[in-house]
Amino acid sequence: MIKTKEHSMKNEEIKVKPFKKNKSKNNLIIIAVIGAVVICAFVLYFISFNKAPSKDIAAIVNGESITLQDINEQYGRVPEEYKQFITKEMLLNQSINELLLLQEAKKQGISVTAEELSEVMDNLIIQSGLSKEEFDKTLEEQNLTMGFVEDYYKKQMVINKLLNKTVISKIIVSVSEIKEYYNNNENEFITPEQVRARHILVNSSEEAESILKELKDGADFIDLAKEKSICPSASEGGDLGYFSKGQMVKEFEDAAFALEVGELSPVVETQYGYHIIKLLDKTPETLKSLEEAMGEIEVILKQEKQNEEIINYLEGLIESADIKILGGKEISPTSEIAPITASAVDDECITKYDIPKNTVIFVYSESCSHCAKMKPLVKELEGEGYNFYWAGGSDSNAYEMLNECFTDIMTGYVPQFICPDGVEYTGEMSIEDLKAFADKCRA
Repeated sequence: MIKTKEHSMKNEEIKVKPFKKNKSKNNLIIIAVIGAVVICAFVLYFISFNKAPSKDIAAIVNGESITLQDINEQYGRVPEEYKQFITKEMLLNQSINELLLLQEAKKQGISVTAEELSEVMDNLIIQSGLSKEEFDKTLEEQNLTMGFVEDYYKKQMVINKLLNKTVISKIIVSVSEIKEYYNNNENEFITPEQVRARHILVNSSEEAESILKELKDGADFIDLAKEKSICPSASEGGDLGYFSKGQMVKEFEDAAFALEVGELSPVVETQYGYHIIKLLDKTPETLKSLEEAMGEIEVILKQEKQNEEIINYLEGLIESADIKILGGKEISPTSEIAPITASAVDDECITKYDIPKNTVIFVYSESCSHCAKMKPLVKELEGEGYNFYWAGGSDSNAYEMLNECFTDIMTGYVPQFICPDGVEYTGEMSIEDLKAFADKCRA
């Protein structure tokens, strides 16, 4: 079992040690103003946040203060639905990171002109789809001002300039690296067999059989779908677009993939009701060639290198900085996490999302360099017959599942591995440890 270690401290100045963590979420204007804590792969320091002495100063970075008021105001702008993922500790850590980078940018003479800032703000309003008046009203509703938003974006632009100059512009991805990635991750470039179908969904088998008879007698499928289907796709004539196996409920999927193009299915019963399916198109499984995938792979590898190099760069700033946290207790970066009992997760919740108990849930972020290191290990074990549920990226269903079934044990950081049955969890690990963890989940 995994244990927690805590180190008690007095109200004294301490040197903070770097800790690499990341979490990804988005939410229109408000999240942009919260700061890079949600979207950047910067280093975080994992510390406890207790009330500090010295006139409510939370931290001092090279002589510049960060106050408790600053952190509390940031936390107040976090939407309620994200407060389970974002803590005041994280916001303090991010504020330290940001201040270090801004201090370094100032040393290097990096700044943002009024024209550059104005262009960014104009684009922000355009991208929001709002008029200037509507944009200002939205800010007001979120207790923000245009001056505050401009200050935030100005800081981020300065940081981006610094990182582009010192890190990003120096990143090179070679052809040999691209080829190696392609050969080791060929499955990523496979487009599975897909079908495109229309359907009509109704509540009773009698009505479905009646509609099927009309269709066989020559009635127009699109017209009947618009008139009688209770599915939201009715307005599109029942068109569901292209989908691959695993995206629809099993009964619907089996029926759709068994059809020939232009063929009608018999009435298909699912948990949603009764369907009549018409197959519009079918495409076979395809594999992108190396040439077709090169651009995509270059972006992936650049992102991985960028994340790692930014972390290394910030660690260098940390090592040479004078960072003091006032008060509280420190949790070591190597501290392990206390296990959660099996009673913390309802079996029905896991079953609802079709997750077998012998499956390891892999919580990851696309912008997390440590997650990138774990992905090939997960794929290797999948090749050996282990089951993993990939919970991350842009998969909204995965976030919904984690929020509903595992709220009490989510750390807010990635990578994270969860064993649904025993409800144990841990972070980055070796292939041997991951295999042992997966074996425990299968036991």
